[in-house]
Amino acid sequence: MGRRDGSAAAISCSDGRLSLAAGYFDMGMIKKAIAEYFTDVAAGSSHHLHPVVVSAGAWLSTKLHELHEWNRGLLTLNGGTIIINHSYSSTVTMLSVDVLGGGSVIFSAQEKPGGTLLLHLTRKGVARRGLQLVFQGCEKQFACYDPMADMTLVGLMPDGETPHGWAALRLDGNPWNITHPTYVAKDWPYGLRREWRADGHDSVMLELSC
Repeated sequence: MGRRDGSAAAISCSDGRLSLAAGYFDMGMIKKAIAEYFTDVAAGSSHHLHPVVVSAGAWLSTKLHELHEWNRGLLTLNGGTIIINHSYSSTVTMLSVDVLGGGSVIFSAQEKPGGTLLLHLTRKGVARRGLQLVFQGCEKQFACYDPMADMTLVGLMPDGETPHGWAALRLDGNPWNITHPTYVAKDWPYGLRREWRADGHDSVMLELSC
């Protein structure tokens, strides 16, 4: 079955939140739907002030430069899929995503240098569906747990090491139960770290079930 683009009928609005129910959507379609549902956009309110929920069956495809204005933490993943494609950006983009019922977040392979995404994932009820993090074009990916801050960084060390790829993630707590110290770097010789490898595939997939 081929790709099925999302339609206006698959976008609903309740309590000020847009919900994507089925099909493929891009940021242009989101902006159009927000303009139709919210009259304050025409009065000068930016579209990123309105929450968007990506529900099961929905695929939201975005580009890095489109996300720079979405750093208000108003994207919610509830069983659907968010695809973030690399695009050139001269800044570091920070984005928050709430995960309610699992789903997938896919990071495309980097096509050209420039542009970094720092993503903060807040997990709520992930155990019901599971969460997949897919890093395309990566030979390996790692997660490091910082017990002092009680947070896990994916692709980015606590001392600020460059991400392995163009996207790095922060998750609260220690979701992979990383407990074994591993030699990491000269300036920070030992840390709690876990590593995944592509093993001949074109992507690295990390899974969270709790």
